[in-house]
Amino acid sequence: MSKNDSNVTSVLANDGLSTEKLAVFHLYENQSVNLDHIRDLHGYKDSWAFRIAYNDRFGGVIIQQQPGEGNRKHYHPDADENWVIMDGDWEWWVEGIGTKKVKTGDIVVVPQNTWHLIKCIGDKPGVRYAITMPDVNHVYETEQ
Repeated sequence: MSKNDSNVTSVLANDGLSTEKLAVFHLYENQSVNLDHIRDLHGYKDSWAFRIAYNDRFGGVIIQQQPGEGNRKHYHPDADENWVIMDGDWEWWVEGIGTKKVKTGDIVVVPQNTWHLIKCIGDKPGVRYAITMPDVNHVYETEQ
């Protein structure tokens, strides 16, 4: 059994990001930004997400999470997803590949219809820039 969700704000809230921080999710949309500036304004020790790019072809979201935080196991039936690791250490579990550790400067690509799970690891916050189709559908496992 599965559950679908294409509302990115809802997805992030259900993955544990503060709804207070998500209230300004669109603050930097379609602007040039600097990670240090965002951290100065919204916290280095907080978890947050901001949509940076949004058009009819792709969306891009910068997400900062603390060690131990991440997202739920899911896949995207309609699009590949790409991430640029901007800071920290992350652990990716990808169906058919297994668990892989990635760090600042790495780029991760997961094809559509591939289950994956992301977790920030290490001793400092991690930041990733997620790029995929706008309002991408997330499919999650649900308990029966």
